[in-house]
Amino acid sequence: MGCVIESIPESPEKVTEQLIPLLKDSQPDTRRTAALSLGKIGDPQSITALVSALSDPDDEVRQWSAWALGTMSASLSEEALVALVQHLTDPSDSVKQAVVVALGRTTISEELMQVLTEAYTISTISTQRTIVQALSHFEFPFSYFLFLQALQSPDPLTRQASIAGLGELGDSRGLPILRTHLLEDANVGVRSEAAFRLGKLGTSADVPALREAMEADPTPNVHFWAAWAIAQIGQDT
Repeated sequence: MGCVIESIPESPEKVTEQLIPLLKDSQPDTRRTAALSLGKIGDPQSITALVSALSDPDDEVRQWSAWALGTMSASLSEEALVALVQHLTDPSDSVKQAVVVALGRTTISEELMQVLTEAYTISTISTQRTIVQALSHFEFPFSYFLFLQALQSPDPLTRQASIAGLGELGDSRGLPILRTHLLEDANVGVRSEAAFRLGKLGTSADVPALREAMEADPTPNVHFWAAWAIAQIGQDT
């Protein structure tokens, strides 16, 4: 009396099987929901279908497909990684950013990412920014010279990502470049990033530039990070 028999929940594998065909549904909302749901489940059997969905005409479907692939980063095949790299040139900025995040979760090889050096020179400014942001997640030696090239960009976000990338590389050749952009770059985000990275990598030789920034820079954000960097360097010496 009054008993309710609940249905047994379907397994993630079964739900994944049911969702995969929905990536080809005629309604974009259905395809978006399917991609998002597949990412939340994280079953590698959906990878091939999600790679195909990276070519969907709807921006959000491509965005959520890239995100979903990132949640399965440890299971991605070389084909899937190549597809993600190729979509760093997607016309949608939201898709490109999703690809950056997805790639940042992987252990993609230097060989696959090296193609971005050539792609950078023929890309739009927004794509160049995305390429630099993607490379800044890794410590590939070839990136050093691309970061130097990108620091000439008129786009401040590209320059800031380049500074971050130099910091991730930890190459001491980058320290004078960080000091230069700390004191001379027109953008506060770039100057702040340079101060932060000097705090991570710098030595006592970088303290004079940091003190100059702390005293002369007109923005509180740079003051804060320059002071933080000086304190960090002091702790390390």
